[in-house]
Amino acid sequence: MRIVGGRHRSRLLTTSQGKGTRPTMDKVREALYDRLGQWVIGKAVLDLFAGSGSVALEGISRGMVEAVLVDGSASAIEIIQKNVDLLKETDVCKVLRMEATQALRYLKNKGHRFDLIYLDPPYGKVDLGRILTLIHHYDLLNDEGYIVVETLDEDSIPFGDFILEKKMTYGFTALHYLRRKNI
Repeated sequence: MRIVGGRHRSRLLTTSQGKGTRPTMDKVREALYDRLGQWVIGKAVLDLFAGSGSVALEGISRGMVEAVLVDGSASAIEIIQKNVDLLKETDVCKVLRMEATQALRYLKNKGHRFDLIYLDPPYGKVDLGRILTLIHHYDLLNDEGYIVVETLDEDSIPFGDFILEKKMTYGFTALHYLRRKNI
């Protein structure tokens, strides 16, 4: 796996080959950031089920200035930290080993808000409705921000307090771009 664009373009990242790990494909990350374009410059990203950290690190490479990478797995956190260190981005990346709901509460209590929140939970194992409700309730998304949810193409997601702006499909993978209802 590699960084696709920006100042770290073509840098290889460490990934886990373990069961249950499903890093976001290069072409999906490239499509995500190509769609968002220059909008990401100067923005903050939360990668809630970070895995290898590739989504947030791609954003940092393309000009985002803050990343919080969260995962509940000790082995995933070890890989994320290796990748952050490899790219020398420790000043702008915060790595948290927490379950998703615990992390959202923690981030609210610390006053964090994000422009991009990326959700790529283990397929079928996370209550996305609850996660989206907490993001809304804790006011973690900036007014003009996006929540992007990665799922299998055939999966539907509960939008809750957000609206679906666009769904893009890449093979068996879909990206759902959500925005606040009230903007």
